[in-house]
Amino acid sequence: MTQDLAQHPARPAETNDIEPEDVARHPEFAGRIIEKYVSSQSNVFLVYGNTRDIFLVEADRYVPLVDFFVEALIKPDRKSRPRIVIVYDPSVGISFLNPLDRQLVARKLGEDRLAALMSAVRKDVVTACAVLRELVRTNIMVPIDEEPGREIRKDFAIIIRYGEVMAPASRGDLMLDTDRLKVITLENWFSDSTFVASSDIVFIIAETLSGLNERIVDLPYCAAIKIDRPSLEERTQYIKYLMQSEQAATSISADHIAFSSAGLTLLSLRQIFRQAAYKNDPITPELIFEKTKEIIEKELEGHIEFPVLKYGFEKVIGASRLLKKLKELRTCLRGDDPELMPVGILVPGANGVGKTFIYKAFAKECGWVAVVLKNIRGPYVGQTEKNWERIKSVLEAMGSVMVVYDEADTEIGGRSAQTHDVDRRLFGNILKMMSDSVNRGKIVWVIITARPDRLEPDIKRSGRAGEHLPVFDNEGDEKQAFLKHVLTQAGIDLDTFMAEDRSKFLELTADYFPADFDQLLTEFKRRRHIEGVLTPAMVLEEVADFIPADIARQREYQELLAVLECTSREILPDRYVDVPREIIQHTVQEIRTTMGMI
Repeated sequence: MTQDLAQHPARPAETNDIEPEDVARHPEFAGRIIEKYVSSQSNVFLVYGNTRDIFLVEADRYVPLVDFFVEALIKPDRKSRPRIVIVYDPSVGISFLNPLDRQLVARKLGEDRLAALMSAVRKDVVTACAVLRELVRTNIMVPIDEEPGREIRKDFAIIIRYGEVMAPASRGDLMLDTDRLKVITLENWFSDSTFVASSDIVFIIAETLSGLNERIVDLPYCAAIKIDRPSLEERTQYIKYLMQSEQAATSISADHIAFSSAGLTLLSLRQIFRQAAYKNDPITPELIFEKTKEIIEKELEGHIEFPVLKYGFEKVIGASRLLKKLKELRTCLRGDDPELMPVGILVPGANGVGKTFIYKAFAKECGWVAVVLKNIRGPYVGQTEKNWERIKSVLEAMGSVMVVYDEADTEIGGRSAQTHDVDRRLFGNILKMMSDSVNRGKIVWVIITARPDRLEPDIKRSGRAGEHLPVFDNEGDEKQAFLKHVLTQAGIDLDTFMAEDRSKFLELTADYFPADFDQLLTEFKRRRHIEGVLTPAMVLEEVADFIPADIARQREYQELLAVLECTSREILPDRYVDVPREIIQHTVQEIRTTMGMI
């Protein structure tokens, strides 16, 4: 009869040689493993996240994860609880950490049988699952030195690398029979009452939790342990060690470097120091930031991009009402009270109005790092979830990051019946991350879209992207200032035109929107380059020749949607301040019907 794990007495700490100072010295994830193992909650640990990093085992000594498990947690040579450590890698098979342990097992099973099993394991992962379970069942007894005549069982510690191969995730009925057999074998092993009651321990290492089969993840005796990227304190400690051990020159403090390198692993920090030493380059804040962007973009395989922020509000012409609101938010984001900071900002507005331009300036003004998410969806089953899990771990480790989600209506997904399952899961993961109180004050979401009506209400509510601050076309003096700024870039001064020419120019460009002027500016520059001069007559020729995109009705629709979404009456243009909401809704519905929009 299977006995529940909670009915087994807790494993006493002294039998595992675990001291309080060991727990305090080790990373946080190690403390959680110790707690769950000693209290008999789990003896199978699904370890994921930052698994390829190095970890502190003792003063100024850092080792890879497998070595950390052996030295810091398993401690196979302790007399009170000796262990046989077996490492399984699907590419090379089974290996015993100590050759003497292999001899003990061979003596029990027979050398020929053990050799046959290890050979079979290298050829087939399904066989490996069964062989590992059989090895753990083997009763290996060794004498106790202090008590002649008495023996103690040598427990097993199994470390499985590339857990995604051992317990591959499934989606519906798409799972292969061989993969299903792997999962069943592991499920039977990890649910076996004898194994659950034993002091054996199994570590399964995977890059992401979504890469592991949900049947294994959901087992009551399996604990999922996430390894976060190094904290500020852990980075600072390691950087101090690198400053002593590496030959890289720097005039900035370890605290400054640690702050600038948020999101990096310890291995990446070591790479930066060694590369700087090799090139004889001093380590500066600029170098750290550039290397951080380069490494993170490479790690995430192009799913995240750091846009270059070269300008602030000084480059934004007009939009004075919006800028006033954004400057208020800037003050809050530069402070240290998360409760005053927005979780997310919805940015509606018509095509070509400058939404992305203005909010990149906002990120620059706030001093936050801006990131753009892209190509999150993957072509293979489960790949989108893996991509998101990796992105999430980096964003949460970075802090003070502004996530710019452009064209959000097509990128974020939703929950409707017509939405693909992958998009629904992605949307749910984004909502959970936005709602996590731990991320408030660390991550601000900027959701940019011309079609806010296509976004699910869940993402637009308070507590998520609850502040709706649209961008509208300039009007009045601000439009004139914008026009003058654009023409100045082409060396054109409208005030030098004859009154008739100036009126003609303003008449022809009356319905232009910012993106139209950008294109027109390019045409002016080309004409000047070809002919060497740009006269008022040439300017009018170019304006008369240019045909802007015929999207006036579509832009009107998008602008009215922005008015309906706006949560600040202060930033509404004068032309909409006194217009009843019912009239705007009626106009929106009329345009939608006329143009066949969905």
